[in-house]
Parts: sequence; structure tokens; C-alpha cells
Amino acid sequence: MTSKNSELADRLGRLDLKDRKMPFLRRKSEGEINLSGNISNDDLALDDVKRYGFEGKPSALAYDPVQSLIAVGTNETDASPGSIYIFGRSRVSIRYNLPRKTSVKYLRLHDDRLFVIDSKHELHHFNISTHALVCSWSPPGAVSAICTDPASDFIFLGLQNGEIVVFDVDGDIAAPFKIPNLWREHSPKAVALPVVSIAMHPRDLGTLLISYLEGALLFSLKQNKATFTMKFELKPGAPGSDLDAATIKTLRKPKLSNAIFNPSGTTVLTTYEDGCIAFWSTTDGRLLTARTLQDFDVHLPAPIMAGFGGGPALGAAFTLREPFHKVAWCCSNNIDDTCLLVSGGNNVGMAAKGLTLIEFGVAPNNITSSWKQITEHLGNPKRQRFLPVPHNIDVVDFCMLPKTSPYHAGSHDPSAVMVLFTNGDIATLRYPDGEYLSPASMMHPSMAMVHPKPFSMEVTPISREKWLGMVAIRDKPADYFKGGADAKRMTRRYQDRSIACTIHKDATVRVWDLGHNDDIENPDALELDVGVVVGKPGSVKVSAVSASQATGEMAVGLESGEVVIYRWGRNKSYKGNLQSPTSPAVGMTSSPFGQLRDIASQADPTLKEGLLPLYLMDAGSGAVKTTAVSDVGFVAIGYDSGTLTVIDLRGPTVIYSIVISTVTKDVNRIKEVAKAAAKRSSLTSIAKDIKRGSVAVASFSKELPSQAKRTSFPGFRKSGSLSSSSSSIKEEKEKEDKTEYVTTMAFSVMTVGEDEFSSICLHVGTNLKNVMTFKILPDGSRFTVSCAGGHPIDNPPLTLIPINSETGASARATPDAVAGLRQGQFVNGFIICVTSNQARIIIPPEDKENHKSWDEMTCVQAGVAELPDKGIVLVCVYTTGKVRVFSIPALKEIGVFDLPAVVDRTKLSNCRITREGFISAWTSHVEFGLFYLWGTGKQLHTQPKDILYNPDIAVPARPTISGLQWISGTQHISADDFDILIGGPDRPPSQKQIKAQQKTNGGDKSPAATNGNSVFGNMANAFNARTQNLQNFQDNMQNLENTTAEFAKATSKFIESQKRKAVLGGAKSLF
Repeated sequence: MTSKNSELADRLGRLDLKDRKMPFLRRKSEGEINLSGNISNDDLALDDVKRYGFEGKPSALAYDPVQSLIAVGTNETDASPGSIYIFGRSRVSIRYNLPRKTSVKYLRLHDDRLFVIDSKHELHHFNISTHALVCSWSPPGAVSAICTDPASDFIFLGLQNGEIVVFDVDGDIAAPFKIPNLWREHSPKAVALPVVSIAMHPRDLGTLLISYLEGALLFSLKQNKATFTMKFELKPGAPGSDLDAATIKTLRKPKLSNAIFNPSGTTVLTTYEDGCIAFWSTTDGRLLTARTLQDFDVHLPAPIMAGFGGGPALGAAFTLREPFHKVAWCCSNNIDDTCLLVSGGNNVGMAAKGLTLIEFGVAPNNITSSWKQITEHLGNPKRQRFLPVPHNIDVVDFCMLPKTSPYHAGSHDPSAVMVLFTNGDIATLRYPDGEYLSPASMMHPSMAMVHPKPFSMEVTPISREKWLGMVAIRDKPADYFKGGADAKRMTRRYQDRSIACTIHKDATVRVWDLGHNDDIENPDALELDVGVVVGKPGSVKVSAVSASQATGEMAVGLESGEVVIYRWGRNKSYKGNLQSPTSPAVGMTSSPFGQLRDIASQADPTLKEGLLPLYLMDAGSGAVKTTAVSDVGFVAIGYDSGTLTVIDLRGPTVIYSIVISTVTKDVNRIKEVAKAAAKRSSLTSIAKDIKRGSVAVASFSKELPSQAKRTSFPGFRKSGSLSSSSSSIKEEKEKEDKTEYVTTMAFSVMTVGEDEFSSICLHVGTNLKNVMTFKILPDGSRFTVSCAGGHPIDNPPLTLIPINSETGASARATPDAVAGLRQGQFVNGFIICVTSNQARIIIPPEDKENHKSWDEMTCVQAGVAELPDKGIVLVCVYTTGKVRVFSIPALKEIGVFDLPAVVDRTKLSNCRITREGFISAWTSHVEFGLFYLWGTGKQLHTQPKDILYNPDIAVPARPTISGLQWISGTQHISADDFDILIGGPDRPPSQKQIKAQQKTNGGDKSPAATNGNSVFGNMANAFNARTQNLQNFQDNMQNLENTTAEFAKATSKFIESQKRKAVLGGAKSLF
């Protein structure tokens, strides 16, 4: 007991106020420096700068390989209509909003034209060259199918009533050509016969494939009639995809869901709602074969089918199948080398979700091969694979990414496929192996924000010099989106870049430059796949991310308790050069505080240089709540169990680990002892009485909590002022019932208390309303951590910001600041502590200089912003959407304004404020906006617009029929003839025709100049020429038919003659 009393007296003796040097009082007497300068309310004007992500849920995809642009359509939200986002190279992006509140249903992108069909069945035409909405048109019915072609100026729209109408996008008017409901004659009693799909023959503009619910047909534009129909029926005994014994013996007519051509146009594929796929010949419309994704020849009755051994046996278990969402018939550079990519059609309830790839290989020649050979080619594919998709979510749509050609329904020689999920997420898979492709450094950050969606984001400053060098070198395919050009923006050479760290559901963290509304010098993004590094892909969740401003080192904490530390460097395990450790002891440092393991071997083997995993900390202390990375090699980790751990990366070693509640309780007990002593007598006399062992000790100890009598006071130096008071008994009881843990941390270099030197400090805020300061001091070849004191506050701190009290610069622990400590540099500083109801200026460890309280509003986020050449201010964001700006350090209100109405008020706690004056705030579930505090009130639509369209890139010529097809009698029409058929004889020349004529005439001449008279004279000549073309059209077709017949006869004669000569020659050789 005597030793404890002596120790207590020694602690109390250090609290002697007579000998203490009071830096707080000294600074007040010297006068307060105004770090905010002459900043006033006139300097505050919010600019709406940028958006990243998607305001609505993605609902449609379209890709143009010629311009190399990707378009994403979204659903409407409560606040805005659906939108279309177009992305190109690097940071090129444009957003178009629909004119009224509706969602995007269909999307097509060709050349400089963007076509949208919304959920209210209205057609919208945007020009991506001028960024203007050219026109909107309401078809005479609900749209159920759409067909466009890069070589055509017409859009074919299938309606719910079975009719097909055509819109002329060159003249922005409805074309006179219409196709009535052609299936009505086959099913006159049917109630509804909507058009299910429309496809254009890949080689013949004059042939359409039209499908209805009950069947499909080929329609000849040249003959203006259906050439033949395709109606799929399952005879009794044919299994189809339905193995129910009650229905398999009946005649079934499954509903059709889609119909497409194969790349050469010789075969038609139809899919059905029951899971069947049928193949038909375009020569005579015969059924070649039918199958499901698992079985083939399912259209044959069971006894016959059993002889082939291909289909399911009767009596097999009944299974339901998913509907087909989409089918693409893809080809390589050789259009006869094909495969099917199918979404849907699998058994309902399959554990794995994904796409099915059926590889046919090179098809036999359709002219010289027998029907049996063609049927066997389709019925016995070369290989079939299942391509699982990330996150195991149902696929509703996909978009092929062809390399060059926009034809063959966008499926010619694709390099990747972009998949759209039911929840609006997007994934990109390499074709044909289905490997997941990371969007980092390949796509716009907005596209990466749905690969998959992020649930949180941090913004951290990284020095410009460091960030410019952080360009990852890795094995990756060529960029898919190369179109467009960035708009000209100002160049801001800030010392630091605002780096966004988006945290995604699949435990990936993507790191990219948020920008300052300027030219972004390094637009690449870095990706950290934390789940793979810790060996738990897809089963962990990131809970904390922090980065060093000077070195770029990052610490990523997980809810499962691990912390992964990353550092920039060259990968020693690139392409598998270094194998992973076989023993868990290899590369592991054990300490009483947990295991710190070297995991450099877990780096991505395709990454040559980049942000690599360095160490893994697994302390077993619960979920990680917060992390902090200093610029001088220290990492601090706070766990939900209350443990605080500090790592020195120079070892690496864990230099400190303690339960934070033991520290805060010890500090509070010392303050309670000091307060109780002050009520009786001076602290000095009490200390002397205790040293003499007087009775005063007994009475004094009764006032201490019982736990205080049993607890020692390890390693404390002189604490601060006695300004804080003890909480009520009820609050103390609640605190004891709760686990105290760290909520926010910051490293700094500043002078603590009455020290005659500055130190590396770690400032810690806890959920039980304490702000603690720890000093990190050298001890020989290592560093030690000790608590310097604490300061109680009214509410848990939201943020702690260290500031140099003389210059207003950040007082963070930088290499230059630490180097100055060796030279005796003295740094005066303070901490800005912001809680939900007040802001405080704290001089560590426990002096409070100024504070500002607000009871009418609740603060959810705060930060310090600097106006160059003027000063710094404190910016606080409140739940109401208001932003209040205070001077530093007086905390006097300078101004107040509202965030724009588009900002999501429910997610304001996730907004971030940068030193440069930018506020990033979420505007929807997967979109956030960037706003500039020191602007001029600019709106988003006034910002410079990127360039999307390149007029120097021409659309390639459309594929046409082969010579053999022409010999066999296939009639072909040109694009001009097609325009006359659909647009009528009075259709003015299209823009393409005018440009082609100008090019032929040797330059960009106007029609008037070309004619030599006037615009009207040129138009009259064009009308006359086109009328003459129409009159000669039938004659030309007749001449073509006659010529073809004569050529065929001549060919037959020639072949017979050659056969005769061969026979005679063989006979002569016998003699």
C-alpha cells in the first residue's frame, strides 16, 4: 500500500500548477493568429463540377466498334428520368437525359447516332457529334422489338399489335413503308400476336427475319411478301425440354422468344420459352434440328431419339428451365467458324450462374454439303462450356465487344462480352474463355463503379510527384474503348492529388485520381483485390482504408480482422517467378500483439510493377474499425474490441498494442484524483501529506473508484489542464457497459504539453467521447509509444485534423518534419476536433482553446479547406444539407450555404472534403458528385463537354452475298435500292449520299455549287434521278433474273461438256 501511495503522490506532484508552463495561457497572452485571413462569405460559391457513376440502375448496353464507344442506359429514379452514358478512352464521357421521366428500354449506337426506345415506347434520336436531341417520335403502338443496321438510315420497330413501322433517322420522319401482321393469316383467332424480334439478314438488306409468339418467317423486301414460315411443334413423345409425363404425350407448341441469323445467313436460330432451341435452313425453311442446352434432337419422338442416343430418357425427373434472356451467334474473323453464347435456358435453381458457350467450329459449305452433314454439325458441337459470372447473380443481358466490324448483329470477331446483371451490376468477361477482366485502367471510373457497385469511398491526398509515378505495368488486353477526346480544361499543378478509393462488394479497392476539374495527368486506376490476397476471395468485406500522402503506402482493414499493407514496387513473383511460401512460418513475425506476415508472394502474377501487398497483420482482435498510415513508416490500427495497435514498417514490427479503454480510464482517474485533491487543499500539500503517510491518504482514497485502488498508472508524463469535469453517474455506468474503440486517428509532428521538444504524435478519438494523444519516441534502434494525456469531449469525434498553429499548414508527420526534429525544430500545433454538435481547438494533450457549439443541427462530416493566398477554414456538413464555414482558430462563422438538391441527404456522412476545397457527395446509390467550394456558381451543364465523334472514321462497307449465292439465284439489292424501297421515291437524298457525291466531285462542295445554279435546282435533279431509278428498278431486277438464269444455263452446259471430255479422255487412255 505504501508503494502505491508513493506512486500516486508522484503522479499528483506532476500536476503542480505553480511550476507548470502553460502554453495555452502563454499563447492567449501573445495574441491569437487568424489563419483564415480575410476569407469572407463572398468567396463562397459552389461549382457543380463532375459526376462519377450512374444515377439510375443500368438497364441497357450498346457498343459501337467503329467509333469505339460504349453506351449504358439507366432506369429512371425518383428525382430524374433515365439517362444514357457514353464512354470512350481515358476519362471521356457524356451523359444524355431523356426528355421526360421514363427508363431506357432499348439502346443502339451507330456512327454519330444514338437511338433510344424508352419504357413509354417513345423513340429518341441523339446526335453524339453535337450532343443534341435531334427528335423524339411516338410510334403508333407499344414497341416490342427493334432492328437497326449500321449501313441503314432506317429503324424497324415491331409493335405489340404485330405490325412493323419504320422510322427514317436521316429525315427524322416516319417512313411510308409498313409491314402488317403477317402471322394473322396463320392464326386468325389468336388474341395477341406481338412482334417478338426483328433481324436483318447479315448479307442481304432485302431480307428480314420476323418472329411472333407462335412462329417466325422470312420476309422479302424485294418481293414484299413472306417467303416461308418456321413453326415449331413437339409431336407426342418428343421430349423437348419438358419431361413431365403428363404432357410429353401431347402435341405442344412452345412460345417463341427470339430469332436470329447465323453470321453467314444460311441458318436461322429460334429460341422458345420452354428452353428449346431450333435450327432452320434459310434455303427452304426446313427444320434442321432442335436441342436444349443439355440435350439434342429433342424434337424427335423418344423411340427414334433413343436410337441416336442424344436426348433425355422418358421418365427422367421433371425440371423447370429459365427463359432465354439473350442469344448471340458469334463468329471469328472467318464467318463460318461460329459459336453460340447463351444467357438463360439452364435449369431453375442451378447453384452457379453464368453464360453457356456452344462452339460449332467451321461449318460445312452450305451449297456443297448434304442436309445430314449440316444437321450433324449443328447437333454435335465441337465443345460446350459454362462460363460462370462473378458474384453469382442472374444475367439479364449482355453486349458483345467486336474488334472492328459493326455487322453480323455486333457479334463478328468479339474480344470480350459485357454482362448486365439483375441488380444493375456489370461485369466484363474475356471472349471466349470467360475470364473476368478488371475495369481498372481499361474503363472510365464510372464503369468501374458498377463492376460491382461500391458501398463506401474514401478520398485521400497523395503528392503529385508520387501519383504520376504510380502507373501500373501489367499484362492486360488492349483497351476496348478508344474513341473520343477529352475536352480542354485548365491545368492545375497542385502539390497533392485527391485520390478516390472506392470500396466494392467483392472486397476490391480501386484507387484513382478524382481530379480538380482539370487535365488529369495520370488517369489510370489501381486495383487491390484484397480477398484474393488473404486467401478468401468473395467472402470478406473491407471496413477501413487509409493511405500515406508522401509514399502512397496503403492499409486495408477487413471485418474479419486482417489488415493488408500495400507498397509500390516491382513484383518479384511476376509470371510466377517466386512461389508462395509452403510453410506458414516462412516470412512471419510473431509478437505478443499478433502475427505480422510477409505476403509479397501473394501479389498478382500478371502485375509487373504496381501497388503490391507487403504485410498481413492478423491480431485476432476483432473487426478493423479504422486505420491510419503515416508518411514516416508507422501504421495505426483500431479494432472493434477496443485494441489499438501501432506498427513500425521499418522492422517490420508491432511496437505498441493496448486496449484503449485502459488508457482512457487511467487518464480520467488521474484527473479525478487531481480534482478531489484541489477541493481539500493545494496539490502540493496533499502530495506532502501522502508522502508522510498521513490519515489524509485514507480519506482521499475513499473518494476514488474502487477499481482505481487496484489499478496502477503506468508511464504517464505531465498531463494538461484540469478543465474537464467528471461525467454523471448514469453516463459513467453506460460507458462501463460499452466497449470503447477507436473511431478516428491522425499522425502529426508537434509539441505536446510543456515539452521543450516536438514529437511524432498519434491522436486518437474514441466512441466514448475521448481524444487521446500518444507520443512516438526513439529508443535506441527502435521506437516506443506512450500516452501523453487525453481530453474528454461531448460526443464521439468525427474527425481529427492536426494544424500548424503558426502557418496554417497541415501538421501531419512528414519526412521533412521528422528530419527537422533531429535539428531541434519546434512545431507549435493544435488539433481541430469536430463532433456532431461542436468543433473544438485542442492543444495536445488536453488544453481546449476555442470551441463552437450548435444544437439546432447535427454535423456528419468536416474538413479543412484552403483558399490559396488567403488562408484556411473549417467546413462542416450537416444532415440538413447545409454547409457552414468557420474561421480558424476562432471558429467564427464565415458563411453558410446549401448543397445542391441532387445530393442524397441520407448519405451525407460519407461525403468527403479535400484541402483544395472540393466536396465529394453521393447523389444516388452509385453516383457521387464533385463540387468546388471556391467557385463562381457554375452549373454542371456549363462544364466543358468531351468530344465523342470522329468524322474521319468511316463506317465499313456492309457484307454482301457471295459469288456462289449469286450464281444460285439469290437476288441482291444495293443500299440505294433499299432506300427507295423503304423511303419511297420522293425521299430526298440522305446525308451520306450527299457527302459521297461531294467526295466524287472532288471536294466538300455544297449542293448548290455542284449544280451550278441553286439548292433547289440540285434537289430537283436529285428527285428526277431517284424517280428514274425507281422506274428502272423492276426492269433491273428482271434483267438480273434473266442474266442469272442464262448464266446458270451456260454454267451447266460448261460442266456437262467438261464431264464429257473427261469421260472421253479416260476412254482414249485405254487404247
